[in-house]
Amino acid sequence: MALTKVTDTVLYAIASTASNTVDEGSAVDVSTYYECDIGINVGRGTGTAFTVGPRIMLQKTYKTSPTADDWVTEMVWTVALGASIGSQAVSGTEAAGQTVVTLAAGTNFAAADYVFFHNTTIANSEWSRVQSVSSADLTLAEAIVNAQTGATCRDQAEEYSYTMSLLGVQKLRIVVDGAGSGQAVIVRGRLGAVSAL
Repeated sequence: MALTKVTDTVLYAIASTASNTVDEGSAVDVSTYYECDIGINVGRGTGTAFTVGPRIMLQKTYKTSPTADDWVTEMVWTVALGASIGSQAVSGTEAAGQTVVTLAAGTNFAAADYVFFHNTTIANSEWSRVQSVSSADLTLAEAIVNAQTGATCRDQAEEYSYTMSLLGVQKLRIVVDGAGSGQAVIVRGRLGAVSAL
């Protein structure tokens, strides 16, 4: 018997949470799902270390119309403070489909870095893994999806994965807590689920 899977549901649309603020994401209905796997991507809004690491909280509720005190925290991830962050402007025109991206300089970037391309249009921002660095050229594991002309590339991005049972759970949401962070943080959350046995 095959499972019925739901693919790539937006749990938290990519957004920047400003320094020292908290963003409670919209509730996502998961009442027809039995289990899900969640992926979270985190990028830095600046090349400066956080004063306090932002917290990304996965919350659930058992109610179809929850109030503020109906949410329960399932999981918390804390972003590393960071030091010697690579933060450089993308140099020239880097079209979608490129696997080699040239930066203003390669300072503080290294092979195996997980990087965030911070685009001036936040929806066109994206994450990638660096295979190698040669001078100011980053060779990426996979091609960029969006044109990154005018974007800033920063290392020390983070990603998390979490699998949870949804039996009895009606809704999920992501809360980005940047209280005391001192810097902006960019977060995206998605999930895949099992909807039928």
